[in-house]
Amino acid sequence: MTLWDAEIGRLSDDLLESPADSLRMLGLKAFEATLDVFGRPLDDLFDKETVAFLRHALEEFRSVGDCVEFTAEQREPFLEGYDWNDSKAPFAAASLAQGVAQYAGFLVGRDEEEIVEALSSFYESVSAFAALGRIVSVEEERANEFCRRAVDEQLALIEETRGVS
Repeated sequence: MTLWDAEIGRLSDDLLESPADSLRMLGLKAFEATLDVFGRPLDDLFDKETVAFLRHALEEFRSVGDCVEFTAEQREPFLEGYDWNDSKAPFAAASLAQGVAQYAGFLVGRDEEEIVEALSSFYESVSAFAALGRIVSVEEERANEFCRRAVDEQLALIEETRGVS
């Protein structure tokens, strides 16, 4: 069990009840918040291909308005997020890119479970960035400033989403 499971995973059933437009904003804001949690410029953290991928994702995701679904063609560039490689931060980049792919999947099909998976992947990217080790307790994650901030950010966004729904 991770800190994310303990703090956010338990809210997933409630999230699934939220309107699609609220979930769309939650996913976008969680992606942006995750990038902020790293506390460093993307260029310092990731290879230039990863940075370009993430910036393109942000641009595309921000352009999606209410009640507008992504097309399968728009999602295509993000599918590679399931098999992402980065030499600077391989595990953080892979989890972050997977979250991008999952969020793009939500935008195409409005499958609410994709949002929960994206939130989990965004957290996993922060956990990998924190480099706590392979076997970590929830208490160790809670004590880590990056993990705690990532969870706090997502909890605040979820509360905002629930207030909107």
